[in-house]
Amino acid sequence: MIENNSFLNANGPADSAGCHIDFNCSDVVVQYNLSANNAGGFCEILGNNYNCAYRYNISVNDGYRVKGQNGAFQEGKIFWLSGYVGNKQQPKGPYNSYFYNNTIYTKKEIVANMAVANCASGILIANNIFYIEGESQLVPGDQYVPDKIGNTAIKNVVFENNLYLKNENWPKEVLIQDKNPKVGDPGFRNIGSLNIEDYIPVNSQLIKNKGIEIVRLPDDAIGLKVGLKAETDILGNKITGIPDMGAIELSE
Repeated sequence: MIENNSFLNANGPADSAGCHIDFNCSDVVVQYNLSANNAGGFCEILGNNYNCAYRYNISVNDGYRVKGQNGAFQEGKIFWLSGYVGNKQQPKGPYNSYFYNNTIYTKKEIVANMAVANCASGILIANNIFYIEGESQLVPGDQYVPDKIGNTAIKNVVFENNLYLKNENWPKEVLIQDKNPKVGDPGFRNIGSLNIEDYIPVNSQLIKNKGIEIVRLPDDAIGLKVGLKAETDILGNKITGIPDMGAIELSE
């Protein structure tokens, strides 16, 4: 369990996510963290990982690094599922990755990059807020053996019910697509701030009780060992009934 941390300002030519889950891990849950201004990005789950999750985190201006600039040899990314298990090794996984109820903000100057490995299997993405002011794009996922962009089907995907600032916030070229996207402005009080309370949504009609229940992926007998239902949000507010969208549960 990796929780209640601030991951700030990591800056290198590769890696440098606020917190990433390296390869050959299982049952790692990253929750209740603030991740901000990290060049490498926010969510990064590498290969041969099983039943890992990011939930109820807030990401602010992560993943701004541009490959080829200032010595960088890896793109920054706000969301990356990588099959990497070591240099010159055949990529595999990750398996049964859960990504839900996170709030992600990037300013207009940042191109929000996503990468999803063809070899990934079992992915749940739900109840997140993607507040991406600028452009978004798919990028190759690994600096050693880049994933080929194609139409390879990924098995056991539940990708639905996420809130986007704009329709184009999730690139159409990514292998997996949201089956029931929502579009709208959650109305954050002070975007770009490192104060978690500034990401309490004002536009409650888009947020309150608009989440879906998180259940195990198809063919996954485990889910998360700590349980898929979080008891509280990033601020410690109790989650009752249907979950809200994003990392903060609104009061009645």
